[in-house]
Amino acid sequence: MPVLREQMLEELHKAEQARDLLTELERRLAGENSELEGLLTQLEQLAQSLSEADPIRLLIEPAVGSARMRDSIKAGSDVSSSRSAMEGEISTLRGTIQRIKARADT
Repeated sequence: MPVLREQMLEELHKAEQARDLLTELERRLAGENSELEGLLTQLEQLAQSLSEADPIRLLIEPAVGSARMRDSIKAGSDVSSSRSAMEGEISTLRGTIQRIKARADT
């Protein structure tokens, strides 16, 4: 059980990191900030560290692709959707971790 919990905590950390990067990307897109490349690179590196079927990766990739297209209105909407879905993923992970912890404590 400790190994599963550690894996879940690592997944949570990556999801929170992705959410933070998506939030910053969303903010910059809304402000017409052209300094996106660093954020996009960080998001791509995070996505590449995950398996192809990982839900976090599946949320990151379309947001990055849309932002690279430079259509700021569509990109902003896509990034916002990905960030929102990432928050749902974080909530799910936290709930799962709490259930694992509760079982371990009993």
